[in-house]
Formats: sequence, C-alpha cells, structure tokens
Amino acid sequence: MARYILTLLLLATTAANASEEPTTATPDEPSPLTSSIGLGYQSLSGNSDSQTLNGNIAVTYTKGRYQTNGDAKFIMAKKDGQEDKRKMSMSLKSKRMIRDGYYFYGNGSYVDDRYGPYYADSLVSMGIGYRLFSYETFQTLVDIGPGFRHQDPNLDEIKSDSIVKQEVVNEVVLQSTVDMQWKPLKTLTLSAKFNVVSGKSNTTLESSFNATNAITDNIALNLGYTQTYYSWVPEGMKNSDTTTTISLIYTL
Repeated sequence: MARYILTLLLLATTAANASEEPTTATPDEPSPLTSSIGLGYQSLSGNSDSQTLNGNIAVTYTKGRYQTNGDAKFIMAKKDGQEDKRKMSMSLKSKRMIRDGYYFYGNGSYVDDRYGPYYADSLVSMGIGYRLFSYETFQTLVDIGPGFRHQDPNLDEIKSDSIVKQEVVNEVVLQSTVDMQWKPLKTLTLSAKFNVVSGKSNTTLESSFNATNAITDNIALNLGYTQTYYSWVPEGMKNSDTTTTISLIYTL
C-alpha cells in the first residue's frame, strides 16, 4: 500500500508542475532536477548492533513554487557470519509555496525493517507549513498536519507469547516536522531535523543531525547521526535505534 501512496504523490506533483506555464530555458539556467548518490560506513545500535556499508539515492525537483524531495536507502549487515540488519526506507515530500512563507505539503514514507520493532512502517500525511527563518545562510521550516499510519509488529524477532499486543496498527495520526539548515562556511552545511508522529498506539520521534563538507563541486563528505524513538514497542524490543554514518556524496 505504501508503494502505491508514494507513486500517487509523485504523479500528483508531476501533474501540478506540468500545469505551470512553460518557460524557455537558457544555457545558464540551472536544471530544476538535482540528484545525489551516497556510499559509506554505517554503525547501528539498539535492536541491532553491527557495522556495514550503506547506500542512498536522493532527488530534488524545484520549479517555481513547487519542490519535491525524494530519497531511498538500503542497508544489509552481517554479524558473526549471520545477517544482523536488513532495512529499506523510502520517502517523498512535495511542497507548494503559498505566500508570506507559508506552504502546503504532502508526504509519504515507507520503511521495511527486518530486525526493528516494526517489520513495516508506512505513513501518508498532508498539512501546512511555515518558513520560520529564511536567511542566506540559515533556514528553518516547521509544518504540521494529519495523516494515516500502518505498522506491522516484527513477529519474526519476538516470540508470539511475549508480545504485549500484536495487533497491526492502522490509525489516524498527527505529524509535525522541524527542519533546520545552517551554512556557516561556503563549503560546510549543518542540518537538524525532528519528525514526530503521534497516534493512539504509540508516538515516534526521529531526530537526525548531519554535517556535510564539500570537497569538490560534485563530491562531499557527510557525517550523520539518526535516532528513532518509539514510545511503545513489543516486549523484548528496545525503544530506540541509532544510526551513525560516514559517507561520500556524489552530486550528479
């Protein structure tokens, strides 16, 4: 279901962009589409404890008042000769600026985590946001809106008789995101993002911090730290997972 949601969001954004009046591109006009590929080292702790290589792809499309950001990540690690982690995540977020810093957004995400507290975790939401600070080197976006969440407890990792509750989660939630970016130097970008999803079954808080230093026009070094906290998890699972990454990012 989550894959269909993400596809619909992408198609809706493409249709909205196509509705704008066409403009004649000039040789000096930058492309509205940018993409990057990352590869590096990743350390995991929490419900899995291992080190592995990681890979990710990110795409940004900006045209007029519209902007769409999408990314996909996949990791698989082994510990003592056995698989310890296999996780795939995808997300897509589209924004349309209105006026005076306000914007509408639509968001979709899907996580398939073989060794996390939830085997599948998908979300779709929409709402309104505001550009709280907008300077040349510093920007903060805050948005909030209702959504719908689907979660499957990871029964493969926990004995069925030890789970406090094993119902599949299908519920209305409230999502809020704070996204900050600061560029203290021409080659250095610092960012922090906090995403809260609150529902009847549990509340999820994901905090991520990144430092990206440009080496050349197309290559950058990225240091990242992400922590995901669940207010409730099945018995025997930890409430938080953390990920630390060191990656080389190549911008196409």
